[in-house]
Amino acid sequence: MNHAIKTIIFTALTALAVSCSQPAEVQLSNVFGDHLVFQREDIVNVWGTTTPGAEVSVSIKSDGNTVFVGDKDRGSKKVSGTVTADENGKWMISLPELKAGGPYTMKVNSLEIKDILVGDVFLCAGQSNMELQIRRCMDIPANVEYLKENYDNNQVRLMYVPRNTSFEGETPDCKPTRWQIADSEATVREWSALCFFFATQVQKATGVPVGIINNAVGGSPIEAWMAEEYLPDVSVNALNRIRDKEWMQRQRDKERKAMEEWSAKVEATPLSKEAWKATDIFSKRWSTDAAGKIIYGCHHFRQNVSLDAGQAKGEAILHLGAMVDADSVFVNGTLVGNTTYQYPPRNYKVADGVLKEGDNLIEIHLYAHSQRGQFVPEKRYSLETSAGDISLETGWEHRVYHRMPSRPGGLNIQNQPTGLYNGMLLPVKDYRSCGVLWYQGESNCGNASSYGVLLENMIGNWRDVMNHEDLDFYIIELGAFEHSELTDYDWGWNRVQKEQKSTAERVENCYFVPNGDLGEWNDIHPQDKNTLAKRVSAEILKHID
Repeated sequence: MNHAIKTIIFTALTALAVSCSQPAEVQLSNVFGDHLVFQREDIVNVWGTTTPGAEVSVSIKSDGNTVFVGDKDRGSKKVSGTVTADENGKWMISLPELKAGGPYTMKVNSLEIKDILVGDVFLCAGQSNMELQIRRCMDIPANVEYLKENYDNNQVRLMYVPRNTSFEGETPDCKPTRWQIADSEATVREWSALCFFFATQVQKATGVPVGIINNAVGGSPIEAWMAEEYLPDVSVNALNRIRDKEWMQRQRDKERKAMEEWSAKVEATPLSKEAWKATDIFSKRWSTDAAGKIIYGCHHFRQNVSLDAGQAKGEAILHLGAMVDADSVFVNGTLVGNTTYQYPPRNYKVADGVLKEGDNLIEIHLYAHSQRGQFVPEKRYSLETSAGDISLETGWEHRVYHRMPSRPGGLNIQNQPTGLYNGMLLPVKDYRSCGVLWYQGESNCGNASSYGVLLENMIGNWRDVMNHEDLDFYIIELGAFEHSELTDYDWGWNRVQKEQKSTAERVENCYFVPNGDLGEWNDIHPQDKNTLAKRVSAEILKHID
């Protein structure tokens, strides 16, 4: 064998030996990260991916005096184990349970996750009322005060599961996310109000850390959170259409064409610029024509507010209740805020220097795209200055600025059957928790009579896939809204409330949290989440050690 061939063989063998001596690169699921919370006194599941057949070593070590409670490792400050990845590179290991406390550090081969706490973990799921941020609930003084007194709590942590849908089976992992600590008012203002309020209350009562996995999507029906085998036939048929690529392409083409035609009509329609007229913003007159038909398009509102020097000084807040659909608001020609859909409260900050002594012009551009434009009554309409509030409920002028055809709708993909289950629930199914909080049902008023069956099936579905047959479910009743005080079964909202209660009564380890008296007739997102949280935490404390 000549020298050149020997050199090549030696180099190749050396490279192979070096590669074999290096630990396989390992990736953790995105649910794991610094500051996470594991469920106390339960197995700890850890999973991820690596090279097929590679060995993965996992250890969790106490950074202080906390010890473990598993029989094998009782009294130890460290638990560890190894696992071999399958042919697809997937791996999961279950380690012994941990006592409440921390901090801990977890090592997975060369990866390190720090500042881990162990306490009670809750999966908080549903739709927009489970998502609703604290910043959307600041019209209630008690909420503001509670936030100021409780935002700094290292023992309370939250992770959002990013929105994602899949109709072809389980998503391999959730999208990148992170665990957040309740350590600043700015951070916590973006958290779910219900989650923050109940988590801090439970943490104070138990003295152990609380972790929240927020897994909610506004507007989502219950069918979107269920596996295909648990769905009724009508939902399976809808799912099959979504999976039909040709059907989906036709649907996209149809929606694109409709939007193009709508846009062309809007462009071709001249600006109305009708005369200004005094109006009552809470009436229907400005939003409909003489024949009672809805006027779609852009409506302008204006009024002049006279301020003295003290009122004009410094920052101010413009409170404009809530509007349908969208708006842009100007003060003395300066844009102070805009909202793209109907639900959020309009509380717009007016920067120092925008207001002036004398007359100040407030102008609202309201867009009624696909439903009748309106100002929601019995909300706060005022200019809050450093010298006090000035009411804005009256004194407005209105004109139709641009008449448009109603904007066409489309298929909301995130609300289709099983999409969120595959895309958001399954990626976190192995993360152990002590209970699920379910606040959903608003989007199922149209099929309210079947809601109880759907909810019972979903509970069974989740318990099965989580391998947790006695997992506690806390079913939160819908808050009162519009005519939900009616007791007739024909009112869908009321029927959903009844189905929620009856499901909790007949399904083992399910608990009903009353909320029907806490809603707001004019707001599908009631802001008093603190009172509701007290009821939630009281129920939870009955069922955890």
